[in-house]
This record gives sequence, C-alpha cells and structure tokens, in this order.
Amino acid sequence: MIQMKVSEKEELPAVLPLDKRFTRTYYQEDSFVSNIRRTLPRMIFADIMENDVLPKLNESDKEFLLYYYTKRKDSTGSYYQLKTIPSRIRKLSADRILTEANIDETGKEFLSQFYHFDKEIEQYVLNDQVTEADEIKILQLVKRRDYYVGNVEKSMISAIFERFPEIPKRDTFFANLYIPPTHKFYSPPNLKHISGMQIVEASRQFGIACNHMFGKVPFEDVTFLLLYLNSEFFQYAKMNMPIKLRAKAKEVKFSKSGYWNYSKLAITAYQENQEITKIEMAASILPLKVYKRLKSTQEEVYEIDPRFRILDRFKNNISIRENGRNIVSTIENISNSGFMVRCSGIHPGDLSTEQQLEFFMHFDIVGFVHGTCILLWVKEDDNNEDTFFAGFRFEEISELDLANVKEAINRYGRLIEDREIQ
Repeated sequence: MIQMKVSEKEELPAVLPLDKRFTRTYYQEDSFVSNIRRTLPRMIFADIMENDVLPKLNESDKEFLLYYYTKRKDSTGSYYQLKTIPSRIRKLSADRILTEANIDETGKEFLSQFYHFDKEIEQYVLNDQVTEADEIKILQLVKRRDYYVGNVEKSMISAIFERFPEIPKRDTFFANLYIPPTHKFYSPPNLKHISGMQIVEASRQFGIACNHMFGKVPFEDVTFLLLYLNSEFFQYAKMNMPIKLRAKAKEVKFSKSGYWNYSKLAITAYQENQEITKIEMAASILPLKVYKRLKSTQEEVYEIDPRFRILDRFKNNISIRENGRNIVSTIENISNSGFMVRCSGIHPGDLSTEQQLEFFMHFDIVGFVHGTCILLWVKEDDNNEDTFFAGFRFEEISELDLANVKEAINRYGRLIEDREIQ
C-alpha cells in the first residue's frame, strides 16, 4: 500500500488563510476564508503536463506536483492521474480492491453510482459528477484513506495550475471557513456553535475571492455591487468540526478587459460531509468611476446638510492653521459643507470670521483632505471653561478633496439622529 505523505524536508502549513485583499476586508483577522482552490483535474494528458507545465516549474514545485500526480498509460494513451480515487481502473484491479476491502452488495451498489464499465477500454471509468464528499466516502469504503489529498495540498496544487491556461478547468471552487481563535466577535469563550452569520459572512467573502482569484477581477478601481444573497440553513454547525465551502459559478459575464463583471454563485457549506447551508449570491463588478457616477445620481438634496459623527480613531486627524499657529482641536462632526471641532487653549473667537484658515484632515483608505475654511461661530463648553466648540464652513476646496470628504463620511460617519430627521 502506498503511504501518502510529503517528504520530511518539506513541512506543510496546517492552514492557508487567504490574504485580506481577496476578501476585501480591512483587517486580516476579519478574512474568514482559507485553503481556496479550484476543483482539481483528476486526469491530465501527458503531452500537456510534459510540454506545457513541468518545464516551466522550479524543482520544488515540480517535485511537489509529481508527488500527487502519477503517470499512467493504457489503450487511450499516456496521462497523469491524481493520487486519489482513480479516474480509470482495470477490472482485475477493481475486483481485487473489492475483495481486500470486504465490500458487501450495498457498498458495491454505492460505488456503481460513480463508476461505469467502458467495454472498449475494458476499464471502470469515473463519472464526471463526483463531489469531494463522495470522494471521501469512496476512500473510506475501499479502506484507502492514505490516498486522501488534504485541503492545504489541494490549494497549493490549484495555485500551480492557475498559471497554465492549457490545464482544463471547471468553474467549481472550494475553501474552508477559518476564524482566528483570537477574533473578538466570532470567538468568544461562551460560543457553543458556529453561528449562521459566520457562515454567511465567510460565504460572501468566498464569493468575492472567487471573483478576484478565478474571475481575474482587479483589486483596484472596481467595486462590488451585491445584488442579492439568499441563504438556507439545514442543521446545527459544530464548533469542533471544520466547514468546507463549495462554490459553483452558475452564470458569469465578462468585461471588455476580460475579467468577470457579473457573477452568480451557488455556495454550499458542508460539515462532516453533510450539507448544512446553501447560499446563492449575485454581484455586479463596476469600475469605480461608473459606481461614483451612479451613486451621485442617487444622492439626496437637503436644505441643510446632515451632520455625522466620525469614528473615534479619526477625531484627532485634523490640523487648523492660522499664521503658523496650530489650533489644537478634535473633530466633533462633519458634513459636506463644513465641520465642528472641540478646541482647547486659545479661544478661537480671537479669529476673524472673515479670515480664511488652512486645514488638513486624514482618513484611512480615503487619504488627505485639504482646503481653507471660515469660522462661523464659537460656543463655550458648559462643563469646561477652557474648552470651546467652533463651527467652520468649507471655503476653498477642490473637487477631489470634497469627494474625499464625502467618501470619509460614507465610510466612517454616523448620522447624528437626534439632530437630523431621516
């Protein structure tokens, strides 16, 4: 019996968490996808492997790939076969396996769903529609668990094959749900099961990642417009067992540049080879310029611009300057036409209301905002006589900087509901 293990000099990682660029998450710990891959071809013609693939690999990748793909030859020609359940098996070999594994009639009937006998080549041939869950059941039945190829290995093989257009590919993709054990929201000590929201969010990220990795959607200058995400749950998800995700591309459309600009994916979550969740999602991928133009036509027009509180981590990211003096302040709220700050030290009322002051702001991802502003009013803090509130109106600001203000509000602003009627 062949022992399936990688040489001792090469240790494989336990998991391959997906980089946050592919899931479009801000923090790496919020990327819940690992071991992503395309379904692997079980058989590759020898001329493709030997002429188009192997010569272009370094020795390490070549050795790794040939550990899992073995060259075979029969009446149809030469090919490389994935070392798992065979794509083709001679009748004598099949009879020997059935005998050694002591498989009864029920087991034989189960296997007959996946193999048919081809009289022309006198071999059992694997049907096309075999899932990874079916593969595991077959390996267990024939007592060949040592032929199982793990999720990490499959992900690494898939990454190699993605570089070669000559390798036949199917738009079926796999991944595993991965939650860092220190995650503050999804890994509390009192959690007793994997929540439905974890599975939905991981599936949504998986769908986005498929668009980037396999649909060649660029990372920059595009945005995803989610059209719908429908979910169905069938059973409880255990904390101590892994979850596998499978996505099938039901429909894709291509941009002029050749990447997917629309995708409809059917995603299934499995645990212990049982379906626990089904999700269908569709999304359009728009160039950022088109998205901004579309968004601008949907903006509300207000008599008075709504004001928004900015997240605490950005409140100090402001500098207001007057004749070389920096007015120490923090952002209290902001709108499309101006902002309010909390000041300490010199009373801002010493400034002329007609004087233009230079200001700078900075927001993660959005970048810098720069322009001039005019003081509108000053009010003393009722609770602290050394602190003042001051309101400023944007005076001179470029279209780009104003667009950055709007983007910062969209990302990091929270409407002051007790002031604005919505």
